[in-house]
Amino acid sequence: MHGGLLIEDAGGPAAMAGVQSGDLLMAINGKPVTSVEQVREVVAAAAKSVALLIQRDGNQIFVPVRVG
Repeated sequence: MHGGLLIEDAGGPAAMAGVQSGDLLMAINGKPVTSVEQVREVVAAAAKSVALLIQRDGNQIFVPVRVG
């Protein structure tokens, strides 16, 4: 899987869930993301939480983030 969004400054609920600056966001709720707009759309449609697929140091990890 290629692409993803580089997280430059993790903050808010994502940072509290363990997302770090320098992580690569590959997918949100199973949908590959290539733009901030896509992320905003999925988060806006989510009721209580989203699952982020993060790539860090060559490893892919799921990070649940509460949004509601």
